[in-house]
Amino acid sequence: MIRPGGKTEKRIKRILWHFPKAGYSTNFGVRLPIRHPAITPPILKDIFFGVYESKEAELVGKKIAADDVVMEVGAGIGFLSALCAKITGSERVFAYEANPQLMDVIKQVHELNQVAPTVSNVLLGEGEGECTFWLEKDYWASSLIQGSKDATPIRVRQIDLNQEIERIRPSFMILDIEGGEYEFLRHARLDPIRKMVIEVHPHVLSYTRISEMLGWLFAAGFALDLGNMRKNVVYLFRETVAA
Repeated sequence: MIRPGGKTEKRIKRILWHFPKAGYSTNFGVRLPIRHPAITPPILKDIFFGVYESKEAELVGKKIAADDVVMEVGAGIGFLSALCAKITGSERVFAYEANPQLMDVIKQVHELNQVAPTVSNVLLGEGEGECTFWLEKDYWASSLIQGSKDATPIRVRQIDLNQEIERIRPSFMILDIEGGEYEFLRHARLDPIRKMVIEVHPHVLSYTRISEMLGWLFAAGFALDLGNMRKNVVYLFRETVAA
C-alpha cells in the first residue's frame, strides 16, 4: 500500500510530472483543478506534488471539529474551505476572498468536491467602503500591500470585519492574507473564536510586527501551540471564550 505523502508516492509523482496530466489533482482528499487560467505553473507544480497550502491543511485537519463554525479570510482557490466543509458541513463554513478573478475557480473547486460554503468576494477591514487591492501574476502573492512593480491595482468592496464576526460567530478562523494580517488583527474583536490557523509573512511585515501581532493574541487569551508549528504557519487556541 502506498502511503499518502510518503516517499514512494513522491517518486511516482516525479515521474508522472513529465507526462500529460489529468484535469485535477487530489490533495488531503480535496480535488483541485489544474487546468484553469488562475493556476499558473508555480501553483500547478505545488498542487501536483501535494505541497499547496499543505501546512495549513495539515493543521486544519488535525484541529477542526465537526461543530466548528469556520471563517476563512483569504480563500484562494477554495481548497481549505472545501476541506473544512467536508468535515463540518457547508453551512458552517464562510470564506472571504478579495480577488474577483478567483471566484470562478473557487466555484469549480467546491462543485468538484460537492460542497457549497458561503463565499464572499470582499475585503474584511475596519468599517465599510472600498480599498485598493494589488493583483499579482501568481494569485497567491496578491495583497493589500503592493508586492511588485508589476502588480495591478483594483478597487474592492470592504465590509466591516467585526460586524461579520458578530454575525456568523466563528469558532475557528483561518487567516492568510499576505501581510494584511497585521492590520486585520489590530482591529479584530475575536471574542467567539477558540482556534486560529494563521500564515504570517515576515518578508512583508518584519519579525517585529509579527511579534507585536502575536502579543495582541496572547493578551486576548490565545496560546501558541508550540508542538504544531509549521514554517510561517501557526496554530493558536484558547480554552475559554469571552462572554
